[in-house]
Amino acid sequence: MLVGVLAIGLVVFLLASARVPVALRPSGVAAVSALGAPSFLLVASVIALLGKPYGRYLMLLAALVFFGTLIIQNVQLIGSANSALGQGIAPKVVANAVRASFELTINLWALLSSKTRQYFGGAAVAP
Repeated sequence: MLVGVLAIGLVVFLLASARVPVALRPSGVAAVSALGAPSFLLVASVIALLGKPYGRYLMLLAALVFFGTLIIQNVQLIGSANSALGQGIAPKVVANAVRASFELTINLWALLSSKTRQYFGGAAVAP
């Protein structure tokens, strides 16, 4: 949930801050997609925490969309990092792709575990 809130806050900052040059502000379509994925992640997380039967699958889909998009963006940047972004940025982009992969893996593990299945199945789960 925190990742979704942070992403939404960043996009709102980019759109509303006078300190951000107009050239760096996301366009309409980019802003909608940049707000849509983390909003979906946040809403799906709340639904999953409420224990709705479909909640973990909705959360899994949201995690795949959000973190998958980050991975794809970073992989595309890795290919162009040396030419478009400069030499020093490539390791940072690779680190972002690896971090997003870890975050997606953690979500997959947590949402598909037996304890999660029991939780959404209505069985009491011992801490």
